[in-house]
Amino acid sequence: MIWAFLLPVYALLALGPGPATGWFFVYLAFLVAALLLDPWVTANVTAPPYTIRLISFAQNLGAPLAITFFLLRYTDLRRRAAEARSEELLTNAIPLSIAARLKHGDGRIADAYPETTVLFADLAGFTPWAGRTDPDVVVSFLDDLFSRFDALAAESGVEKIKTIGDSYMAVAGAPEARADHAVAALALARGMLGALAEARAPLGLSLEVRIGLASGPVVGGVIGQKRILFDLWGDTVNVASRMESSGVPGRIQVAPSTHALLRDAFTWEERPPVDVKGLGVMTTYLLAGEPGR
Repeated sequence: MIWAFLLPVYALLALGPGPATGWFFVYLAFLVAALLLDPWVTANVTAPPYTIRLISFAQNLGAPLAITFFLLRYTDLRRRAAEARSEELLTNAIPLSIAARLKHGDGRIADAYPETTVLFADLAGFTPWAGRTDPDVVVSFLDDLFSRFDALAAESGVEKIKTIGDSYMAVAGAPEARADHAVAALALARGMLGALAEARAPLGLSLEVRIGLASGPVVGGVIGQKRILFDLWGDTVNVASRMESSGVPGRIQVAPSTHALLRDAFTWEERPPVDVKGLGVMTTYLLAGEPGR
């Protein structure tokens, strides 16, 4: 009967929980039948010698239970590998600290981050180039470029938020606060210029990236039930987006809020005022370089 127990065990692994339940009841039926037949067998079959019975007992107990153990061990290793993969995918989609809160049962995540710097980057001239280029080349280029951006963001301690087409959004100071958020975001922006130059060189491209930065408070949270996303909202996000869209290809443009935090550490070029929807006209600045360069 211990050997027979392998039937529902195998069914569980091969067919899944639903169908395996039926086989478990089949096993129970066999068990009942064996109990009913046992008195007749005991009365009509001569017992083998003790040595044979001892060997049979050890074999019939040890072998099927050992098989069951290794099958369960195999399934548990698969389960742990699947959990690790799921956690990896989750932490790749949203920040690690937010993923930990979701795993601990936080139903709704919404927080205010008072001091951040938001970065937007977009490839100038990408759409016309993509329209006349083989899709495999386009996807390969974007994958290479954004992988470089991701590595730079991790190195700078900046949190990638999302990509939309050829646009890239990141933030410093959320969800983990840091006093040097503007410095970190600018370090990422400067690294992006070099990363693009390296990524486009093998293809002989002339694409440039516009980058915009703005500093200030944002609200961050997780939205959706499927393909969940940690996103940001607020005037700072809108200003950073406007800094990018009104920027100069190959340059980094910052809002007054970011310029106020970094004015003494870098050289800046003041630009004509830009009209930011809902916020009015504001002066913007292009990064020229560090003092002494």
